[in-house]
Amino acid sequence: MVGAFFYVYHNRIDLLKALLIPFIANLIIGFVNEFDIDKFTYYFLIVLSFLIQTIFAITTHRIILLGKGSVPKWGLRSWSKRETFFFIHVLILMGGIYLLLLVPIIIDFIPIVILPIIFIFIFWIWGRLSLVFPGIAIDKGVSFKMSWVLTKKYQLLMFLVVIAFPILLAIPSVLLSFVPYTAVLTNILSTFVIVFEVAALSVAYQIITLEKS
Repeated sequence: MVGAFFYVYHNRIDLLKALLIPFIANLIIGFVNEFDIDKFTYYFLIVLSFLIQTIFAITTHRIILLGKGSVPKWGLRSWSKRETFFFIHVLILMGGIYLLLLVPIIIDFIPIVILPIIFIFIFWIWGRLSLVFPGIAIDKGVSFKMSWVLTKKYQLLMFLVVIAFPILLAIPSVLLSFVPYTAVLTNILSTFVIVFEVAALSVAYQIITLEKS
């Protein structure tokens, strides 16, 4: 957590410039979603939001791990194989997580005490596989298999980085969402949370790969 805050603060000007355009785009999407829109527009905005989040994450990872010269001054200007590879891995991981979340529904009845265990198991897997994202962002080509191997001795760290830290950061946004007419502010806070989450994952990647080298 300390590392995430330090790197974000240290690179605050470069991050602000490089993330400004996707940040504004994300705010516009959030604003449009407040209105009654048809299903096609709704799903189109979901896909567009995922694409923007991909650029957001890759830009943050690269600035944190490689420095300001790793991206253009005003952020990524084109969609390359790197972004496509990153996006595909996001879809694969999220698809796998959703399939695991269907287990309680398929089984039809699970004692209430078992549900937290299922969620912890899912989050544990999520943490073990998440190093693939900073690896892809800096062109190291880390696979899910390699992420699993790298995180073998850092399972608690990854659980905290991927689950505990984001939940802690998201509390203000969640509380604010219950207040009327705060959708824009909530969206802004949520975007800042994403920056710190990605930064924390970058720091974890840096720690683990340095230990392995």
